[in-house]
Amino acid sequence: MAPRWRATAAVLFCALHLLVFVPGAGEWSSIIDNDFAPQAEAIQGGELPYRDQEIEYPPLSVPVLVGPAYFGNGTESFREAFAWEMLAFDLAIVVLLALALPGTARHVLSALGVYTIGVVMLSGAILDPSLIDTAPLILVRFDLVPALFILAAVLARDAGRSASWSAFLSIGAAIKAFPLLLYPALLRGESGLRRVVVAGAIPLVLCAIAVVVAGDEFGSAIGYHTGRPLQVESLAATPFEVADRFGADVSVATGHGGFEISASGATVARWISVLMGAVVYLLLVRAGWRSQVPNLELVTALLAVLVVFAPVLSPQFLLWILPLSAAAYGLSLNNLVLLAAVLFTQIGLQNYDGVIDLSGNFVWPVAARNLWLLVYLILVCGPILAAGRSGADETRSVARPGYAFDL
Repeated sequence: MAPRWRATAAVLFCALHLLVFVPGAGEWSSIIDNDFAPQAEAIQGGELPYRDQEIEYPPLSVPVLVGPAYFGNGTESFREAFAWEMLAFDLAIVVLLALALPGTARHVLSALGVYTIGVVMLSGAILDPSLIDTAPLILVRFDLVPALFILAAVLARDAGRSASWSAFLSIGAAIKAFPLLLYPALLRGESGLRRVVVAGAIPLVLCAIAVVVAGDEFGSAIGYHTGRPLQVESLAATPFEVADRFGADVSVATGHGGFEISASGATVARWISVLMGAVVYLLLVRAGWRSQVPNLELVTALLAVLVVFAPVLSPQFLLWILPLSAAAYGLSLNNLVLLAAVLFTQIGLQNYDGVIDLSGNFVWPVAARNLWLLVYLILVCGPILAAGRSGADETRSVARPGYAFDL
């Protein structure tokens, strides 16, 4: 795809995103009003992020969250500034896809189209707004920030830029920890390990120094996540919610800033889900190292595993997958299934008033979303696992003694 056409595509898609999302900038959001804005104002006033405010994210998330507080006073001003900050990261993803994604014009345009359709579905522009936020989801969460750095890391890895991809991935991990789990995929075949280690360590070491120098402590954020029970929207919670529709004794409790399943066996289901996710993750990493699967596909599959099997599956977690999947698969069955999951996510958000009593208008869309995510998981993981087995068979064939014709 010629640079001139890539630039034209970037401009047109950026204009479309601005047209859709700018009207929603500054609209009401429960998490902005109740969490992000008060925390940012308190930190701006001198309080420490972890010791005083119990921020649940890694240190580099703090400037992302606090920065908008310096562009005005009050919650309404913070909402608008935060929205523009997130819109900048959304547009950066569009530009990165348009200018840096290898492939034909058709592939680049389809990647831009899939990404755009996905984020617009979560904006309330097509369906009714969420009951949690009237603002578009991408403007009131910061999950597109690590998603941008992951996408940049994979594209830099494919371009052979050892230090760059490691730095990008490390920055993403310093904002939200999960990108650290993608290192095994991108280390595959990497020859510049020294550059990778140095570039990856710098952001993390600087964050650690900043926390220590400030007299703060990061342990509260780690404990917050390791102790979270089964969240209502997670895959492992779905059987309990469906059972409740047929008369089982299941209830919902509030905690950790959300809603959690309270039922016999919920803790066991949580650990089974975590264990299954760990097993599939390890199998994928192993298969990826034994095969020539493209980095975009391997990273997308690993992200899908992290999201689908997590005991907490908030709607914004789909934003981790969406840009990578759009870049990896373009307009394909895989992404049509992912967009179906996005659609049912938005329908569930429209009916969030049914979460407390697990009414059907909430349970069934969330169950459908999780079913589509399972289908997506199979579609993106199956070929990689199969390729890994084929690669292992070829290796054994070559290494088997006494059979020169196998060579």
